[in-house]
Amino acid sequence: MQIIQVDQQARSVVNLVLGAALCISGLVILLYRVFEPTQLQLYHTLSSSLLVAALAVGISVLTYDLRSHKEWKALVSRTFAVVGVIASVDGLLGSVFDSFSAQIHDSLYITSGICSLWLALRLEALWAIRLQKFLSLVAVFVLLTVISMHFVYEAPLLARHPVGSLVSGSLVLMMLMALWNLSTASEQPMPCVSLFTTAIAVVGLLASSVVGVVLFHGEMNELRLRGEDAANTLNLSRRAAGNQHVKTLQRLASRWENYPPEQHDRLMELDIASYLRDVQFLEAVILRRGNELMWERKRADDPRSYTELYRDDQYLQQQFNPIRQAEVQMLVASMKHTRGGALLYVHVPVDFDGDEFEPGYFGMLAVINVQEMLASQTLTYRSPIYTYTAISNGLLLDQYGQWVSDATLEYLSRNALFLYESALDTDYTQNTPIFSYLYDLSELQSRSNLQVLVTLAGMAIVMFLALTVERNRELVVQGRQLRFQAEHDALTGLYNRTTIENMIADRFHKQRDLTAMFIDLDGFTLINDSLGLQVGDRLLQVLAQRLKNIIGKRGMLARFGGDEFLIVMQNMHEDAEAVSEITSSILSAVAQPYRIMHHKIYLTASIGVAHQTEDQYAPLELIQRADMAMHQAKRQGHNHVQIYQDSMSLQFKTSAAMRSSLQEAIERNDLALHFQPIVRCSDGDTVGYEALLRWEREPGRFIPPSEFIPLAEMTGQIIPLSEWVFRRACEAAVKLQEQGPMKVAVNLSTLHFNRTEFTPFLEQTLEETGCKPEWLELELTESILMENTDYAVEVLQNLRQKNITISLDDFGTGFSSLSYLKRLPVDKVKIDRSFVAGIRTHRADRVLIGSVIKIAQSLNFAVVAEGVETPQQAEFVTELGCNYMQGFYFGRPVPLEEL
Repeated sequence: MQIIQVDQQARSVVNLVLGAALCISGLVILLYRVFEPTQLQLYHTLSSSLLVAALAVGISVLTYDLRSHKEWKALVSRTFAVVGVIASVDGLLGSVFDSFSAQIHDSLYITSGICSLWLALRLEALWAIRLQKFLSLVAVFVLLTVISMHFVYEAPLLARHPVGSLVSGSLVLMMLMALWNLSTASEQPMPCVSLFTTAIAVVGLLASSVVGVVLFHGEMNELRLRGEDAANTLNLSRRAAGNQHVKTLQRLASRWENYPPEQHDRLMELDIASYLRDVQFLEAVILRRGNELMWERKRADDPRSYTELYRDDQYLQQQFNPIRQAEVQMLVASMKHTRGGALLYVHVPVDFDGDEFEPGYFGMLAVINVQEMLASQTLTYRSPIYTYTAISNGLLLDQYGQWVSDATLEYLSRNALFLYESALDTDYTQNTPIFSYLYDLSELQSRSNLQVLVTLAGMAIVMFLALTVERNRELVVQGRQLRFQAEHDALTGLYNRTTIENMIADRFHKQRDLTAMFIDLDGFTLINDSLGLQVGDRLLQVLAQRLKNIIGKRGMLARFGGDEFLIVMQNMHEDAEAVSEITSSILSAVAQPYRIMHHKIYLTASIGVAHQTEDQYAPLELIQRADMAMHQAKRQGHNHVQIYQDSMSLQFKTSAAMRSSLQEAIERNDLALHFQPIVRCSDGDTVGYEALLRWEREPGRFIPPSEFIPLAEMTGQIIPLSEWVFRRACEAAVKLQEQGPMKVAVNLSTLHFNRTEFTPFLEQTLEETGCKPEWLELELTESILMENTDYAVEVLQNLRQKNITISLDDFGTGFSSLSYLKRLPVDKVKIDRSFVAGIRTHRADRVLIGSVIKIAQSLNFAVVAEGVETPQQAEFVTELGCNYMQGFYFGRPVPLEEL
């Protein structure tokens, strides 16, 4: 069981949050666009194309996994990535879904299109993933810088609407971040995010998006209401001012109508002069009769001719309705004649009755400077909302009475946000449109910065919350996995050694009725060496399942190590039948054939059983006794069950004590070499000595080599022991040359001989001690030659080439065939003492010795008879043709100093 990779899981969570954020944001804003009741541009900050692209990229990101083997995910991801490309191209060329343009910057469409295209291509090459990582990271930093500039310049840089600029930039930024995150997670499949974390992310992102839309809608409603209020205020102020000025002019006209004829002209002149002096916005007064302009009175310093302006301005003529000449009419001069400011012609009918006046319709045209008239109504603070009055020829007057320039019209169409449309209704005009615009966007930009920051912060909180929840879930899962791994064996899933020992310790002093069964497979190492570790591991897994089926819940089963298993059960002290039944079932289960791959394997096992007793003071003693019993079962031929007995403990304690003592003897140099003479049969002369190892454990008490040599071979102590013997034998050979040409025979350990460093060690020892190779004789047993014949022959030939004599020791006691004998590069064979001892009483021994001697001599081998203890034995082996003899008859092994 593998532990979840935390970094990969974190990337998966980030991928989920970014993909879900794109999907939910795009979907929520799209739905808002559809169901928003006013359908004003003020509420539609983003283009449908970019929202569809965000939604498509979000779905593509959620299903994008280069290392996944699920084909449907790749198909869905690629399909929606293509939809994202189409939507981005549509936005770049002009969205077919939008009734008006949000003026999203082309770079955003291009970037979203590239992200969608890259997701659609699904490039798996290493260079493509690295390029994706690099380019997306650079683009993230660039776009993040541009978004940050909104806070500095307080103006939208990526779209017309401040909120749209930030949101559109944020959507594309999330696309780039998702692309970068995918590049870092492309090396292996992304793990699944838990359902709980997914639910938290979706709910949190949905709430954040909805709250953001609600805040935006409330903000836009407030702006629209402010625009409506501005338009209504303008309407009321214009209506009040218009009515007031018209009434003033009507009163003036009424006075003119009632002046006596003889003073009429003089009084009219006085009234006009007074009005021109007192009313700053009154530019001129014109008297008209029908379509004829009779005279004009204006300010003295005004060079313009308003009469000529009236006559030349076709727009004024079109506005004037002759049918309504008996009514008050308000006429606005065209922009080309009044670029400095709008002029308002107010026509007030005058009824001059009497014979003194020529017949016809009379009217007074008061020329009013609109800018001057509105100056008194201008607010003391500069509002970001501007109102405009539409003249019937399509021209606009601003709230100050100035004509709107082409540059301002361009700004209104591309930058300013339309808020509200109303109508200027007075007693004298009807349905003159009034528009209100959010002209200065800096205040809205500041508020949008905060609003979008709140929304993005909500999404960031959702991401961190999802990461925290998923990380905590991972830690819980990892904790369980680590606990499982700490308590169980990774290969078989059984309890491990530590766990079973702890379980025994927990129950050891409470119930004191435990029984341990130690199982060890016979010859399992051979399976690993010949068939491979994979086969061995699978075999252990199959066996573990078989053992679990047998034990069930009746006991605790653990893999103790390697091919060893331990079973601990309760209440089996007095039930020998139950123990026998279980162990028989185990042996039967182990013996069943194993079919692994194309192999059919058979196994056996040795089982040691130990019961908890009162003399056990530590939990591990129970396992130790079961282990002792198992080893005793192996000594009895394997595939056997052995119950622990107290004598086993004594035997193992003795071996352990001997091992420790032997190591101390090696370290303290307490061992000694004794030398037994080898004589020539023909003349009885001593030709050499055999070096025999002696260990005097206590004064006068020697440990036989047959006891400590096998122990040393089992524990590995034989290597330093063998090296010590070789060095001392070489030193002795040098000293013995003082008595004449002598050879020293040394017994060779199988373990030492099979090591590759044996020959270099031997050469180095000869050089360091000054011993010549011809002074040394190596004695080997048949086991050395049987285990690896080709290697042994090669090494022996190399040694013989160095003039080292090779002897085959204990010949005749092994099972090697004579065909080996002719291949072996040896110089001597030594007949085992067991044959020599029976030559006087056993005819078979005499025949065997004679046969061995004839065979050896026919192969040009010298023959040495061991164990010669009597004159008769010496005489007999000499007669049979032996070349050399050794035994107690010629001398017992003694130290070098006593030779």
